[in-house]
Amino acid sequence: MRSGGCDPPEAKCSLIQLDTNDHARAGVWRTWLGRPKTTWVRRAVFQVHLWSGMLLGLYIVVVCASGSAIVFRNDVYDWLEGGGRTVSYKDALYRYLSWLGNLHGSLLMDSDGMRANAIGGFLLAALCLTGMIVWWPGVAGWRRALAIHPNAGWRRLVFDLHSAVGFWTFAILLMWGATGGYFVFPQPFRAAVGFFTPIVAPSAPQPRAAAPNPAGRTSDGGQTAAVRKPFRRRRPLPLGARILRGFSYAHYGNFGGWPVKLLWVLLGLAPAVLFSSALVMWTSRVLAPAVRRLRKRS
Repeated sequence: MRSGGCDPPEAKCSLIQLDTNDHARAGVWRTWLGRPKTTWVRRAVFQVHLWSGMLLGLYIVVVCASGSAIVFRNDVYDWLEGGGRTVSYKDALYRYLSWLGNLHGSLLMDSDGMRANAIGGFLLAALCLTGMIVWWPGVAGWRRALAIHPNAGWRRLVFDLHSAVGFWTFAILLMWGATGGYFVFPQPFRAAVGFFTPIVAPSAPQPRAAAPNPAGRTSDGGQTAAVRKPFRRRRPLPLGARILRGFSYAHYGNFGGWPVKLLWVLLGLAPAVLFSSALVMWTSRVLAPAVRRLRKRS
């Protein structure tokens, strides 16, 4: 029983410990905002981003570049079929575009490749998130990290290229990765969207049909007119269904006409820039020093 309104020693120790933990977390957060490279979180995420990028980089380049190549595929089909055109390379072009589509969608491995590609999409999204954590240079330097500075040395130029391209393409690459996973594993997305807004519209009440006249005649002996079925208007899609449909539109660039498709073609080449610049940085910072150390030992 407490006496005199004093807390027992155990409670005081618990309060002190909680207060210390809160101060420690606040200190890590402030340090990450101002000097992120000195925090263990940033160092750990950097290693995850580095090695996952090295392992997944070539795969991401292949999938995104093949996606860029087929952005205008349906437009090419329409051009080939329009007006009964006959060109000598028509069959070869059909086969080539079909091969690119299979490469992009299933890695030329049918259903197993589609599942692997979906997992790769989720990993691409995770790589984008770790990349943004690594990108953050601190409050004092974030504006400089948005641009490329050509007057710097070549190592700094490569770093600026990787950093700026990664920042400006973060949203589109994250979207491509997430929607690529959605096409194969749609249920988690449907559940998440359906939690906030309906996906399937409620069924509308149907008007009761009049009882048929077996004789096909009116009460005065005349012939009945043909019964018209009531005109059914197509009900608008619920918001949830429009959101899910938007995943497909966003992934393939099927909105905004050819300017958006052209932009998607160019952005699909960004992973090649990111992977090649990362490879140069890894070679100069990790591989080359390791080779020099081995030479000194031998």
